[in-house]
Amino acid sequence: MDLDVDRDDLPAPRRAVPEGRRLARWLTDSIGNHQMRRAAIVLGFYRDGYWLRRFVQDPALSGTIEPTDPQVWQLVGGQYIVPPLNCTETPASINWDRIVDLLRTPGALGDDDLEPGAIGPHLAALEIAASLAVGHPVDLCHAARVLPPSDWREVVCRIENAADYV
Repeated sequence: MDLDVDRDDLPAPRRAVPEGRRLARWLTDSIGNHQMRRAAIVLGFYRDGYWLRRFVQDPALSGTIEPTDPQVWQLVGGQYIVPPLNCTETPASINWDRIVDLLRTPGALGDDDLEPGAIGPHLAALEIAASLAVGHPVDLCHAARVLPPSDWREVVCRIENAADYV
């Protein structure tokens, strides 16, 4: 059976917003400082919000993202999930001091789900975001060597956008 359907009349499928970007949007709604907003965006775009999702889901990293109302986070299947996109009435913030403390002890940021040695690029992206937000020193030469070219281009694009407001 062949149905004659004009595909141009069909609605385009809605693509879900990646979880990292949703979380970054939610966080930037309550951040007034432009540099910290850009840093949150770097974290939201880097590998679908790898760090933002870890800060929400990993109990060892709790306190890094602080909603004013803990009821915002929904526990599903043993993990906390990102609040709904329309949840802007509940402000949240990134605790950059906690992130800088964690960067001083990179072993605490290890991820058992990654292959051994694969945390390097992730740490470089986190260091760049901390540098944008609070001036944490970062070795860009090292970051350029460990980040894959596509990730490096994405992060540099976010840095350029942030530089317009310094």
